[in-house]
Amino acid sequence: MIWGISIIRWVLIILALFMIIDRVLKFTRRESGQTLFKLVSSVLIWGIILAISIYPDFAYFIARKLGMGENLNTLIFFGFVVVFMLIFKILSIIEHIEQQITEVVRTTAIKKEIKK
Repeated sequence: MIWGISIIRWVLIILALFMIIDRVLKFTRRESGQTLFKLVSSVLIWGIILAISIYPDFAYFIARKLGMGENLNTLIFFGFVVVFMLIFKILSIIEHIEQQITEVVRTTAIKKEIKK
């Protein structure tokens, strides 16, 4: 352990820093599919992981400030709820894209049939 930090915490710190830098570079290079929302959400999530890796008591501080008391399990449960909400949001976006693709394919097929 270097400076009292375990290996797993070092791995998380390095991973979080890498992910934050990677997202910022992708956004500044204007790579396709990179939006401000993706940048902010990625930096926020990895920033929280970084903060908790460096300062493990930060999770307890957040739990107390949110009125969850000393019970860290409540904070973990809250994290799962947020993850499931994001999954459902992604699924609804995928469904919307599928509907748009279906509409484009139908329109293209009708136009090709009319030209014949």
